[in-house]
Amino acid sequence: MNAHAITPDQIAAIVREVLRRIRADLGPQHAAAPAAAALPAAKAAAAPIAAAAGFQLAEKLVTAASLATIPAGTKTVMLRHDALITPSGRDAARAAGCTLVRGAKGAQATSGAAPAGRSFFLAAAECPGDSATRTAGLVRMLPGAQQLPATGLTDVVASHGLHLTRDGGRGILLAGRPHVAVALANRSPGVRAVTARDTTTLLAAAQECAANLLGIAPRDFSASSLERIGVTLAGRDPGPAPAELAAPAAAGCACSGPQPDAPAPPCSCTTHHH
Repeated sequence: MNAHAITPDQIAAIVREVLRRIRADLGPQHAAAPAAAALPAAKAAAAPIAAAAGFQLAEKLVTAASLATIPAGTKTVMLRHDALITPSGRDAARAAGCTLVRGAKGAQATSGAAPAGRSFFLAAAECPGDSATRTAGLVRMLPGAQQLPATGLTDVVASHGLHLTRDGGRGILLAGRPHVAVALANRSPGVRAVTARDTTTLLAAAQECAANLLGIAPRDFSASSLERIGVTLAGRDPGPAPAELAAPAAAGCACSGPQPDAPAPPCSCTTHHH
């Protein structure tokens, strides 16, 4: 019985479907435009790092979308030994000035780099589904990261705020209600938390606000996207916080009205006694 050979058209259809799913993981911007076109925007959102440090990519299928999140200035991208590099991936690496290097067989596949001199914290709160698996994946990708106990949302946010403020670290909070989590976290001095529903928007928001905490709903991201977000946040320097987000000065309000804590002016009415 003769086996049916796969035609070139069928192979092309399979590759297109794989790329479509990868772009869908990265958000609507990538679904509507070629992945290669998104590389400059993603590189602009990333802070420059030392070119000699390189970047590790754990994905087996390397496409332009895979390379869209590497930090700006990266000259060498380390790949797993059995990585499959698509033509769009080679074109994107060439356009970015990156050299793709396969690792040795048997080497552990990890992405990015461990946080150097800065603590990294992971936690989950009120996540539907199996958030433990997602958290464990992030822990594997970020050696040295500390996992905080999974309790209620308020307690987890407070614990994150304490660690980030005291240790000057960064963190990711997986939450079923990420907007509530971010609003709570931003009450803590020294915490700058952001959230979004796709990788590109989330990393751009983190860069714009010099965020040190990302609130993420696991349902909105694939496991590989979460890992990519984690290694990108851990491996780049967020830079100084925008001046508008600096701690308010202790001076009083410059407006002409009464201060909130100032004693109320005496009542001028004559119709009752105080």
